[in-house]
Amino acid sequence: MLLKSKVEGKIKALKKLPMKTKIVIAVGLAGILLIFVSEMFPAKNTAESKSIPTESVATDDTDSYKKQIEKELKDVLSQVRGVGECEVMVTVEGTTEYVYAENLTKSTDNNGDRTSDRYENEIVITDNDSKKEALVRKIIKPQICGVVIVCEGGGDIKVNERVLKAVSTVLGISSSKICVEGRK
Repeated sequence: MLLKSKVEGKIKALKKLPMKTKIVIAVGLAGILLIFVSEMFPAKNTAESKSIPTESVATDDTDSYKKQIEKELKDVLSQVRGVGECEVMVTVEGTTEYVYAENLTKSTDNNGDRTSDRYENEIVITDNDSKKEALVRKIIKPQICGVVIVCEGGGDIKVNERVLKAVSTVLGISSSKICVEGRK
């Protein structure tokens, strides 16, 4: 009963308000109602988006690239005579870089004694399973900066030399960027 009388009191108070105030209140309530309704239904993005990898994708690719190199080195080095159990850590510089295929259009305009060239480049888009994606021409992996190997045979000079030579050959980096240490 108390609630019913409060509601009736509010309705009577609204009836006494000027027409402009009633319109403002009605528009505000309609806006709030639209916000609630829009939250119930997910928005459908009708605009076609070009799928170009973002920085987070590149970072994920870089991490997986690093982990893959570390795993492969660990597998290979554990097969080298005298190395035994080992752990490998690789450091890289930069992130994975994507180079996209582009259509380059050149147009030349001759105006009397003057010639001007105009260049336009457009990224090539492919349609895969009704999903548009940019065509990747080349993927540039990050550059390896250094490698640390901790292994059971790391205290032996002959084992160190074999590990340095193997890692330097596989990764194409100088032996000064490779550190081999013995396991405690």
